[in-house]
Amino acid sequence: MPDRLSNLLERFSVSAHVDRTGTLKGAASFDGDGESGRLHVLRAGSAQALHAGWSPLKLARPSLLFYPRPFAHRLQPDAGAATNLISAELRFDGGSVSPLAAALPPLLVLPLEAVTEAGATLELLAGEADARRCGRRIALDRLCELLLVQVLRHVIDRALVNSGMLAGLADARLARALVALHDEPGRDWRLEDLAHQAGMSRARFAARFRQVVGIAPGEYMTRWRISLAQHLLQQGRPVKEVAAEVGYTSPAALGRVFATRTGATPRAWAHSRARSAEAAHDGAAGMTHDEA
Repeated sequence: MPDRLSNLLERFSVSAHVDRTGTLKGAASFDGDGESGRLHVLRAGSAQALHAGWSPLKLARPSLLFYPRPFAHRLQPDAGAATNLISAELRFDGGSVSPLAAALPPLLVLPLEAVTEAGATLELLAGEADARRCGRRIALDRLCELLLVQVLRHVIDRALVNSGMLAGLADARLARALVALHDEPGRDWRLEDLAHQAGMSRARFAARFRQVVGIAPGEYMTRWRISLAQHLLQQGRPVKEVAAEVGYTSPAALGRVFATRTGATPRAWAHSRARSAEAAHDGAAGMTHDEA
């Protein structure tokens, strides 16, 4: 089985910033603004997770709550419960254009005991949260990033998502084609090439791909290339370089598909995103975070 995550996370890495640790003494609210998600590790006690339009989610045992995208919610500790929490803001590189963030459900809830491969990381995370050693903040952030890799591995290995990219990566044959496409987006991929990677006939591969991933292989390839183009444009790469890297013969060829998908030319889209990022940075300047 090929490595299904490394190339994705190299292109669209995830960063964490732990901003709450300790006893949750009262309700804590988390807005759904910007492009950041959220990771909560409920270490002890009990609480309710509240979301507009949803029934209260009762958390009666140590659990992990993973919001890959912005999602307004509130955590309300139960009366008399010594609710201990580690919470981190998460950001996938690329923000809203990250295909990895988009492939996940809006909320994933896992009992800590179920994520067996993360046991050692959770122990280290708890130790750093409880101690006041030098380098604590950096250690907490990096451990949360490692925890996220292990959670994503858990999601894929146990096929917890039933459609989309992660469902395809959970399928042994489709995963080989998807990894090849992710690794070489600039290659002139044809249906028979991807089917060969999967060890299947063209017809069987196309049918299986649509059944599991939910769209045709060609549509998936276009979406992946445009997501990657958006990410590269956000990094300030010239349109000509981006077009060649993601498999288009010219900037004009990329521009036609890009405009159809986003409603803007690559250059105009990049300029708009840069202005939005500057405004968000200015708005966040000087903000601080408190312990739970």
